[in-house]
Amino acid sequence: MHEVLSMILGSMHADMTRMDRVGMNIANAQTSGYKREVVAVLPFAAQLEGALSAAAPQVSIAIDQHAGTLKSTGQKLDLALSGPGWFEVQTADGTAYTRQGNFRLDGQGRLVTQQGDPVMGLGGEIQLPHGAPTVDEAGRVRDGALPGAAAGKPSPIAQLKVVQFAPGADIQRLGGGLVRLQGDATPSLEGSVQVQQGFLENSNVSHMHEMVRLLETLRHMETLQKVAVGYDDMLATSIRKLGEAS
Repeated sequence: MHEVLSMILGSMHADMTRMDRVGMNIANAQTSGYKREVVAVLPFAAQLEGALSAAAPQVSIAIDQHAGTLKSTGQKLDLALSGPGWFEVQTADGTAYTRQGNFRLDGQGRLVTQQGDPVMGLGGEIQLPHGAPTVDEAGRVRDGALPGAAAGKPSPIAQLKVVQFAPGADIQRLGGGLVRLQGDATPSLEGSVQVQQGFLENSNVSHMHEMVRLLETLRHMETLQKVAVGYDDMLATSIRKLGEAS
């Protein structure tokens, strides 16, 4: 009989995880480039089988890669991606990726994130000697201080490295707008992603959607509590009647 209580406990644990992720999504609704997190739970039949085998119900957390809307900033070092791509960044702990394109220049004239991690190009770190680049939709970086740069005449000095993740990829959030991919990323297909200079991507979180998820989760937890209390009462009644019969 303990299998029923085990399954109820596992479901309540999943609901608590879902509420935690909803709270995190709402807290980052105004964070540029933030991708909402979604909690996936095993189907009821699989949960029941897991309870019978004394295995803990599996709960997985995935990152929703859908793009957010774009907002104009007019800043030359603000870059956004229109399409399913990610900027590659080199951190002290290895390669990471971001959609948070509010970049800046460090003391060496490199294009870096707000945390100081270099943004990577196809040829390595991107050096901007004059700090006023022009970036076209293909991610080609030109020196905006040179004559004719706005018309795209000078040769590119760098090419932003933009990659894509496979659907359902195992993505680990690192903080600071960075994520790490378990596996290999693939270069973006030509024309599938456009770089927008002077824009930032909004979070893909919808307050209304997250509030609906929160209410649904609360109602589900309340139902599970009632089931647990009802099952406990039924068990107590059965034990009492068995005692009376003996």
